[in-house]
Amino acid sequence: MSSGIRGAIALGVSLWSLATSAAVEGPGKEQFLQAARATGSIQVDGKLNEDDWARAPVFDGFVERYPAAGRTPSEKTELRILYDGDMLYVGVVARDSEPSRIDRRLGRRDSAPYSDTIHVLVDPTHDHRTAYSFSVTAGGVQSDGLYYDDRYYTEDWSGIWAGASDGVEDGWVAEFAIPLSLLRFPEAPVQTWGFSVRRDIARKNEELESVDNPRNHNANVSRLGHLTGLENIQPRGRWELMPYLAARGLARPQFSDASRPAPRLLSPSMDVGLDVRAALTSQLALAATFNPDFGEVEADELLLNLSTFEAYFPERRPFFTQGMELFQPVGMDVGGAPLALFYSRRIGLDTPLLGAAKVTGSVGGVQVGVLDALVTGPWQARDEASPDRNLRFDWRRPLHLGAGLELPDEPSATTHYLVAVARGKVGAGSRVGGAVAMANPLSGTCTAEDAALEDSQQPASCRGRGGLAGALDFDLKTADSTWGVYGMMVASRVDGGPPERVLADGTRLQTGDSGVGGYLRAGRFGGEGLRPEVGVDVATPKLSLVATGFQRSQNEVAPRASLRYARPNGLGPFKALFANAHAGGKWTADDRSEHRVTWFNLYASATLPSFDTLSVETGLDLNGYDVRELAKTGIPLERPDRMFVSLSGETNPNRKVSVEGYVALGHRFQGGPSAPAWDWGGEVTLSARPHPSLQTELSVGNDKTDHGPRYVETLDDGRFLLGSLDSRFLSLTLRQQWVLTPRLTLQGYAQLFTAHGTYGPFFTATSDARRSRIRLDSLTAVAHDDDSSFYDTALNVNVVARWEYQLGSTLFLIYSRSQQGLPEPEGERPSATLRPRQLLAGPANDAVMLKWSYYWGV
Repeated sequence: MSSGIRGAIALGVSLWSLATSAAVEGPGKEQFLQAARATGSIQVDGKLNEDDWARAPVFDGFVERYPAAGRTPSEKTELRILYDGDMLYVGVVARDSEPSRIDRRLGRRDSAPYSDTIHVLVDPTHDHRTAYSFSVTAGGVQSDGLYYDDRYYTEDWSGIWAGASDGVEDGWVAEFAIPLSLLRFPEAPVQTWGFSVRRDIARKNEELESVDNPRNHNANVSRLGHLTGLENIQPRGRWELMPYLAARGLARPQFSDASRPAPRLLSPSMDVGLDVRAALTSQLALAATFNPDFGEVEADELLLNLSTFEAYFPERRPFFTQGMELFQPVGMDVGGAPLALFYSRRIGLDTPLLGAAKVTGSVGGVQVGVLDALVTGPWQARDEASPDRNLRFDWRRPLHLGAGLELPDEPSATTHYLVAVARGKVGAGSRVGGAVAMANPLSGTCTAEDAALEDSQQPASCRGRGGLAGALDFDLKTADSTWGVYGMMVASRVDGGPPERVLADGTRLQTGDSGVGGYLRAGRFGGEGLRPEVGVDVATPKLSLVATGFQRSQNEVAPRASLRYARPNGLGPFKALFANAHAGGKWTADDRSEHRVTWFNLYASATLPSFDTLSVETGLDLNGYDVRELAKTGIPLERPDRMFVSLSGETNPNRKVSVEGYVALGHRFQGGPSAPAWDWGGEVTLSARPHPSLQTELSVGNDKTDHGPRYVETLDDGRFLLGSLDSRFLSLTLRQQWVLTPRLTLQGYAQLFTAHGTYGPFFTATSDARRSRIRLDSLTAVAHDDDSSFYDTALNVNVVARWEYQLGSTLFLIYSRSQQGLPEPEGERPSATLRPRQLLAGPANDAVMLKWSYYWGV
């Protein structure tokens, strides 16, 4: 293990030398496009009929990016660029030999369907790492996003800009007006920016670009061409104010007991709030929010998590999705990284968010980001027999008017969050940086006596989770970005909350305890052919990032090795071909070095000549021991060996009806008294577009897993009671979208979820004071009345009408319903069925909200 880490560090040092000594090269570096200054006004209507467009230089030297990189395109594309003191204008004429086949499907803002599209990429700071992306489809749908770290893309960034499309006799036109105040760029007599334009031809699955920038490179922004000729433009300071007003009516059960769904009470409420954006300097931008409301955001997916690990949910709240790319862990996103210093869903989900602000940009060539947030909320003891229906303001939530019965009946910790990130460029395309994250509960100190109280009686000081974490990270690449090494080293300290808590693996975590960890990846990440890669993840037993970040596990050392074969530009009859082989293991990071698992994985994916994609994957877990299963004791419990094989596919999304999904078959081998068993699961999503303005998406997911012996309880004599667990779930999800215009849309979402789990037969197991391993063949069968099985069914519905009545200003009408099934009567065995029994008879929350916002740019 240690020799593997030393080898990876040695590789990193070699790559550092290459990255800091080689010059950046590539076809994009020699291309210069010229912008012309507009002398009159430009109306953004997709027509390009102003005189300035006729005088602008025309560029038509596009090349094919996919499926055949570097090939002469099948259709001609003409690009013109204008600017004035306020705007950058881009006009593109997309010629087409079959204009009747241009895909003009409609979608809502920032949710464009796969169709004929023009994308404009702009790197105004010319740092070769970050580029804004602006897109307009042939149907007039606008969307935007951000390329960061040279090679990654996020749709979370959003700006206020104008775009339009229209048809011409032999094609279509896309026109863009991008405010200079939206772009951060330095002061200079003549600006030179990174720049490129891409064109998607949907029916041909072709991607064209104004510069040779093939997909097989582990780079994107650094390979853009240049845009020059922008003379005498100044960075523009700008303030954008977006106040909102929201009125909501909520119908909810009077009693918290799920077996008493009636009567229901109507509870009105009202909120006001404000979002602020500002260009503080030419290099720094501010975004702030006060009493934000995210009622239009789709509910989290319902799922069944029977593991001992926290489930990851993606962020959907606009304030926390926009401009957050710098806060991502290096080389990965939060959900894919073993360790992440910042996970925005820690803020404002359990306790209302009073306000937050973030500053992002660069200072002296160093990228910086700072986020500050405060959560606080009132509460009061609840008398369910005589609910408080009086409307009131509370100083802890001053911009909210609501009834007393809305308030939580338990205190929550007022908590201050602070996250700061800085990353600097090294050499041609590498970078190093650091970050700190802090959660500071402001509700006093939780004593041992407080922590010993029942959960419902504990003060707010015991409910907070505080901590401080710091990280150093690096992303080092060769000049062509083909080889690289990246990773993060992190340390944490626990503050606030109860004086001691016991983690799933038995580690006792006390206030003031600290831990360290990190991850490392090194190898070949770009180019055609073989791509070897090695890596390791480390987390000591007391590393705790959960106050501000996301951490799948602790007390773990996990080395890995991969050999990938990549042909992103195709091989033989295939439009793209990938094959990967992975292997790794896991051990505890404490003095015991308990083996947790050895795993192997093979994967292959091919894009067929029809542009359908097929993938196959198989994996094997061997010699596993789980130190998190047995009631926070840390005693390793043997897990049965497992293998699986899965087949997945996706049809060409250009078709009116497309399908994607997977099916998996798993096998659990003999494990002590538990007989071998087969598992299966899968999900299929059907998308239908019968009309350019309509889209229906139906997903069906089904899973059957035999877990083997799982912990049930600890008996009075100290023995562990285990039961073989067989779980199943069924998920039906419907999404419907109706686009009247790109700015007026109606969308609906509904998920029906049912799950059940059955325990039995049952076994007992024992260990000793040394916490010796428990092997499955040592389990003893025992008779036990099953009182651990479960059955759940639920329904979530969300319908949103969205009208952008003027640029940046919106009106929402939202209806949502959260429905739970009626629980089984006391003493009855839970149902073992996937039918939604007693669903509509159970407790339900219905909410209707009208939300108005107004955009004001200064």
